Amino acid sequence: MSSNILVSSSVSASAIAAEYSISTAHPKNETVNEAINIGNLNEQSVIVSITDDGAVATTAVSTSFVSKGGTVSLSQAIDSLVDVVFTRFQLMDSEGTIIADSDGAGALYTAYSDWVDGTLSISAGTYTVTATPDTEFTGDIALTINASELQGTSLQVDSALTGSDTSEYYNFSLAGTNIKLDFDAGRNSGDTRVILYDDNYKIIADSSGNSYQRSQYLAMTSGTGLASASGDYTILVTYSDTADMTQDVDYTFRLYSGNSYAAVYTTTAKAQPYDGSAKGSVEAASDALLYEASAYNKINTNASKAINVGWLQQDKSMLDVFSMLTSADNTNFYIFTLQQGNNLKFDFNASTTQNEAGIRVQLLDGSGSYVYADSGGTTEQRARYEMLTSSTGIDAKTGNYVIKITYADGVDRNNLQYEFGVYSGSAYAAQYKTIASAQTYGNAILTSELGGSSAASAGIAAYLSAQMNEDEDYLSTKLSEALKTLY
Repeated sequence: MSSNILVSSSVSASAIAAEYSISTAHPKNETVNEAINIGNLNEQSVIVSITDDGAVATTAVSTSFVSKGGTVSLSQAIDSLVDVVFTRFQLMDSEGTIIADSDGAGALYTAYSDWVDGTLSISAGTYTVTATPDTEFTGDIALTINASELQGTSLQVDSALTGSDTSEYYNFSLAGTNIKLDFDAGRNSGDTRVILYDDNYKIIADSSGNSYQRSQYLAMTSGTGLASASGDYTILVTYSDTADMTQDVDYTFRLYSGNSYAAVYTTTAKAQPYDGSAKGSVEAASDALLYEASAYNKINTNASKAINVGWLQQDKSMLDVFSMLTSADNTNFYIFTLQQGNNLKFDFNASTTQNEAGIRVQLLDGSGSYVYADSGGTTEQRARYEMLTSSTGIDAKTGNYVIKITYADGVDRNNLQYEFGVYSGSAYAAQYKTIASAQTYGNAILTSELGGSSAASAGIAAYLSAQMNEDEDYLSTKLSEALKTLY
């Protein structure tokens, strides 16, 4: 089984393509309930919404939109069936040529049906939508039209199968008409098996399954893709029946839908080592599934070394962080990606946060250089923080964001435990919890993470080496150099 070049040649990246990445770890003996969520697979598309605003009018309305290429769907959220029957819907290209018409015949009406179903493919360009009430209808139809673009995405995974991690699961949500998979394990592709499941864990495609499942897999890895309904899916990557499971197999795959995308979301999933400590347990928390992982805050860190706490998807997921400020580790950074949504919300868990007023919170851009909101900043920044912690939240575009947690001005720098959540929308079905431990000075000295060129561990190693050469005076010199890292 090798990478299928037809897939990558059948989709193209938009000029505004952006790339976001996250690193995570597979738990040992992973099950399907512990699958890593790699995000939303969206087909580049335009959604045209036509609604009855309730006023008295019978005139035609129209709107124009620009498409980067993909599909277009018509959402007729009109109050009365009579309104639909007595309204003509047309889609025209930049030359004024009608390409879909509810009153048309043959290909024009077929295109209209595809438009309603959201499967009408259009090229990049400018289009006009018109809704015209029938002049014979004496009722009141006042229509409004809105066109919004759904950004196309590509989901990429880089990982490896190992003797202690023989099966790896990934969840994703599809908002599109097909699934395209480009899988590559190099010369070891024959040692892998790839299975696609639906949300009921029924096998949809299998590279080593029965003849029908294999044909489905071939379709998924072709330039046409596998026709699929929007919904939730799971991919399993495992060793083939004939593979030597003692041999590690590095692999990468990309998922696409449609013919173009504007953003790439990359998940680098490390295999769980034999003696690893990463957590991957899943348990129910109220109405949501809870995914828990461990992380490590370091002394003298900055935004470029922020702990990645995952993807955020509107009305689907929330990110939960539990940690502590200490006199030694007094500033913590966390980075996350708003993959789908248009607002952000933040709040502290009152039952686990010891002193909310003693904590300063800043919402920064992905580089950590621009402050969107700050609980202890300027008047405008504080106002934005009030919005961030309100039920409305603040407007936000998709992309990377950094949260900086530190002591508020004038607060004693004693141990201060905190827990916060980041949301988008008004609901969530999965909770991703990161428990971040604080670094101590002792550990920082041993690992030379306070600055300077010498670590205590290096000094001790040098001393032991010197003892073998009978240079006993070397100890005090090297330990002194190591201790200078404190200053």
